[in-house]
Amino acid sequence: MEKEHRILKSVASIGIVTACSRVFGYVRDAVLAWALGATLSMDAFSVAYRLANLFRRLVGEGAMSAAFVPVFIQYRKENSEAELWEFARKFFYTLALISGAIVVLEVMFAPFIVRIMAPGFLGVPGKMELTILLTRIMAPYLVFVSLTALVMGVLNSLGSFTVPAAGPIFFNVAVIVSAVASSFLMRDPVTGIAAGVLLGGVFQFACQLPVVARHGMNFKIGFSFSHPAIRKTGLLLAPSIFAIGIVQINLLVDSLLASFLREGSVSQIYYADRIVELVLGIFTVSLATVALPEMSRSVAEKKIGDLKETVLFSLRTTAFVAIPATMGLFFLAEPIVHVLFERGRFSSLDTDRTALTLAFLCLGLFFTAAVRFLVSAFYAFQDTRTPVKIAFIALMVNATLDFILMHPLKQAGLALSTSITSALSFTQLLIQLEKKCGAFEWGQMRRGLVKMTGASLVMSAACWGILKLSHYSPAQSILWKAFCLGASIGGGVLVYLAMMALFGADELKFFLKQKVIPSKL
Repeated sequence: MEKEHRILKSVASIGIVTACSRVFGYVRDAVLAWALGATLSMDAFSVAYRLANLFRRLVGEGAMSAAFVPVFIQYRKENSEAELWEFARKFFYTLALISGAIVVLEVMFAPFIVRIMAPGFLGVPGKMELTILLTRIMAPYLVFVSLTALVMGVLNSLGSFTVPAAGPIFFNVAVIVSAVASSFLMRDPVTGIAAGVLLGGVFQFACQLPVVARHGMNFKIGFSFSHPAIRKTGLLLAPSIFAIGIVQINLLVDSLLASFLREGSVSQIYYADRIVELVLGIFTVSLATVALPEMSRSVAEKKIGDLKETVLFSLRTTAFVAIPATMGLFFLAEPIVHVLFERGRFSSLDTDRTALTLAFLCLGLFFTAAVRFLVSAFYAFQDTRTPVKIAFIALMVNATLDFILMHPLKQAGLALSTSITSALSFTQLLIQLEKKCGAFEWGQMRRGLVKMTGASLVMSAACWGILKLSHYSPAQSILWKAFCLGASIGGGVLVYLAMMALFGADELKFFLKQKVIPSKL
């Protein structure tokens, strides 16, 4: 119980910061929708940014932490403080050198990369050329996001979570300011927005340096490809990029195939994904960030029972948030997209198509979040082989389903394929983790899932009822529509919590006991 309290306390401390970051992320996407809509320029930006964002998701929020944190914690346990910081310092500059070399290759081979990512753009005059230009502008972002991820891994291993969680706020502000300024200063603001992405990466990296320096890290230049801990991290990093990032890789495949569909399809997938990430990131990313060091310590101390408890706790708390969020997004997809994005160049037709995409994409929300925890559990054991095998199977299944579903359902079929693939990955990882650790106690989890599903269904009905009673209509003012939608979502949350209390759900009691949810609602 003490460990669960510590995890939730850390999650609560960074959850507020993460929520602020996600709000700024929405403002960023709303400004993009206002400035670019679902046009040719936005399609080009979506593909180029997808590559830059892929590196952030893989390196910044997944693979780097999964590979580095277990090694750092184990190295700290077995070596002196001076040796620990020497390892961190040399890895910092070695990573900078490698990521810089990759950037040079990305700039050189940008035409080839873009042709692979969006071959359908070849048939549209100017679209391929613009995408190549944007890819080159944003290429150096990889260096800053890689180093940011490394510093974040160091801070998280030392129990410092708040400043790393605040980093994306600086990134989002830079993109927002760049988008607004470029819209007034440039005929097509998309290149200015791409420059804002790069500037945001610099700010996000710089804000963490004073904090990690106070912990003891110095930045005297030094490289090493032979240091045992660096070699160990490198051996874990490459496969973890593929294993943890399978959802993002699948989305990249979706964008590739969407480039063959009607104009705006790539953008509609992008906007739907941003809404899912807005919900997913506020709690589950925070929980995954805190859980990885806990699991790594359990393995280092050979306490497998503690690791199993952390996994089960993470799954139960994730389900507590993800199941109602899934149903809410599914049933309120159209008004959510309309209120968030329909203005400027973003049309009502874009709203309809993005809402359908969102409805299918959100079905995989719980599985996407759970895969983060399960893959991290394997990497706490420093097992790279199992997650990579499962990720490869998922990639093949996703590509097959994409071809089957993209014709009848267009871009929404690609989103549905991603959700199904996430569920498959979750199931396979869980089976393999039980083989490694032994059987889990699923009794409480099963009972909790039944209660969460029932409460979420009642919540969904309440959301629709509130929306109808408030006479919500797309023709009304944006302030009234936002108020109606906010009242619907807020009322739905209260109904969900009330139903969970009526069902006597253990998950709600635990949240109340840890004061993550106020006891007086």
